Amino acid sequence: MSSISRRHLLRTAAAMPAAVLVPRSEAAETKTKAPKAAVAKKPVAPLTLPPVQPGPAYLMAGPMLGHVGPDRAHVWVRGTAAVPWKLVLTKAGAPTREIDGGSLKAEAGLSGIAIIEGLKPSTHYTYQIVLDGREQLPLPLPSFTTAPEIGSACRQRIAFGSCVGRTTAAAAPTWAELAARRAATTDEGAFDLLLMLGDNHYGDTTEIEKLRVYYTAHRLGAGWRDLSARSPVYAIWDDHDYGPNNSDGTEAGKADSLKTFQEFWANPACGEADNPGCYFTFTRGDVQFFMCDGRYHRSPNKAEDAPGKTMLGEKQLAWLKRELLASKAKVKLVANGSEWESYGSEDSWTQFKQERDPFLRWIDEQKLEGVIFLSGDRHFSSGYHINGRFLELSAGPFGSDNSKLRANQERFTGFDDGRLWGVLDIDTTASPPRVAYEFWQTGHSMRERREISWAQLHGREKIERSKGYEI
Repeated sequence: MSSISRRHLLRTAAAMPAAVLVPRSEAAETKTKAPKAAVAKKPVAPLTLPPVQPGPAYLMAGPMLGHVGPDRAHVWVRGTAAVPWKLVLTKAGAPTREIDGGSLKAEAGLSGIAIIEGLKPSTHYTYQIVLDGREQLPLPLPSFTTAPEIGSACRQRIAFGSCVGRTTAAAAPTWAELAARRAATTDEGAFDLLLMLGDNHYGDTTEIEKLRVYYTAHRLGAGWRDLSARSPVYAIWDDHDYGPNNSDGTEAGKADSLKTFQEFWANPACGEADNPGCYFTFTRGDVQFFMCDGRYHRSPNKAEDAPGKTMLGEKQLAWLKRELLASKAKVKLVANGSEWESYGSEDSWTQFKQERDPFLRWIDEQKLEGVIFLSGDRHFSSGYHINGRFLELSAGPFGSDNSKLRANQERFTGFDDGRLWGVLDIDTTASPPRVAYEFWQTGHSMRERREISWAQLHGREKIERSKGYEI
């Protein structure tokens, strides 16, 4: 997309009025006036990949930025053959560097991750991908900016969401718009990184080859390639990209799901040496991210909610507490695929309160400040004040069909129409830090922006319902 067309898109979207929050009673009245006959959904055909073309090996998918810290960056690619590859890095005024990616291997799905080290904080770099001696990317080459120094006060805008949809076309408009907004102004939705909070495809399997097809198919679109080549992307999974619907730690083949996850995401870490899983933590400036795995060690949803029932597993929960205690960041984002709030679906923390509630009490006992919970899964975007104490923001769907909001006394805002994502705007240069959330809808600009005070974030003040919103 040219700079002119990007500017036109963003100015047009910015000129559109933000959608008004419609009271649920009014929305229900509108629907009863014009009822629609139910239409049976046709099953979606399995995703496939285009055939590999004859000739030299080429880049099938990617490049995709993963973790980008102050001194390093991870870059993922998938090729069409088992060949050596490298990344060529350039920076204004500095010699060109070559980073050896090794060889793409069939046993890794022809995927590879290059780790670039020795970078400088808050510095702009440009890169090229070379497969088997042939440059793969056209001009202008993709680029990225490294993270600010750990512990430094700064303003960051963090995009997040979940649920890409069952077809590759479902989220395509969202990826195109996010790619256009990425480096725009803050009023136009700019952001520094993207968190993928699960259901990043709907393979509904633990079969390695099918998982590889689904991961790759969702990365072939122009919008995603433009977005992910220039924006750091971090991911955890939820049920549909881990295994079947509502799958848990009893799922056969879960180790294969984890192997494939590691092939296709360039996160900074993946579980612990003695405890497999997709969880990890990283720090960017004065914000620390705690990305949780709510599937690999999860007890069945329908098991009795008694002591011992777990979503995270004993070792992951101990890791989370240990890392939170050690954190020096002013703001701490704890992300999980399933919602944390108290009145959620059967596939949420609502079924795991024997683990959740002691953990929430522990946060207060330790006097931890700046904790915000993030989630996805529900095919709508919403904000909750859990127990009148903890802020949770849940965002999506990037591409899936919507689910309808239901009455929930902890929810203070919500949107359940269209493709949606969230942005957290965090400024730690202020004292106390300033925190605001935004919900955006593809093709309809920003739906809501709202600041949450430090007192509200810690339960000392109530978060009132958004104007026009009813539970």
